[in-house]
Amino acid sequence: MTTLAEFVRNTEFFVIAHRGDSGRAPENTLAAITLALQSGSPMIEIDVQGTADHSLVVFHDSVLGRTTNGHGQIRMFSAGEVRALDAGGWFSPDFAGERIPYLTEALDLIQGNAYLNIEVKSHAGDANTILHTQLLLQEIRKRDLFPFTMFSSFDHELLLDLRKAVPNIITCALNVPADARLPSDVVASCMANSYGCSVHELTTIKAENCSMHRLPWGAYTVNTPEQLQYVRTYGLHAVVSNHPSTLLQYLP
Repeated sequence: MTTLAEFVRNTEFFVIAHRGDSGRAPENTLAAITLALQSGSPMIEIDVQGTADHSLVVFHDSVLGRTTNGHGQIRMFSAGEVRALDAGGWFSPDFAGERIPYLTEALDLIQGNAYLNIEVKSHAGDANTILHTQLLLQEIRKRDLFPFTMFSSFDHELLLDLRKAVPNIITCALNVPADARLPSDVVASCMANSYGCSVHELTTIKAENCSMHRLPWGAYTVNTPEQLQYVRTYGLHAVVSNHPSTLLQYLP
């Protein structure tokens, strides 16, 4: 694989699988990641959180109830406890028994097969979350994955901290809703490499600003061919999708 920086420079437009192929399998599971890889998604986005015993797992919400048969905040439980939960039955009986993956399991699947997009959660000064972010960076460093990984976040102070910790890190500043700043100003404030916003936040002014500053940018969450056609009129470089296998059929 070429580095992520080279890939972005040489690729006009690409699709990012949101939490894996989360339209066809329960989000942030090995099943969803596997389907995204099989579809040919060049980049897979996952969410990483820490457990009470400081294990890193792939999971989006701070609470367990939406996508598992558990309840309560994930950070209050050990890895063994959250791994005992059913993380697939809520999506379909076909995925009953699917587990919350360890980060290492997800990386074993993705490494060398697709680029990685890790959404990093805001730590807000929480000591455990700061520790878990450090452990995340250690795991990426141990696997020599920094050239193939992008870290995205709504917490721009956190992105700046990541830049200070790893000067050559690749980051994406996700626009905070109601932030009226231009993309170039958002990116400059946290020394990010790229900019992302929701499909509902796309404007001609943002498009012109990104073009003027040669700033790679993308939008989430784009799930239909009609949405894809619409967002491409803004000159985006990438979209994040729950249905990457569908959108990939409409690319050259």
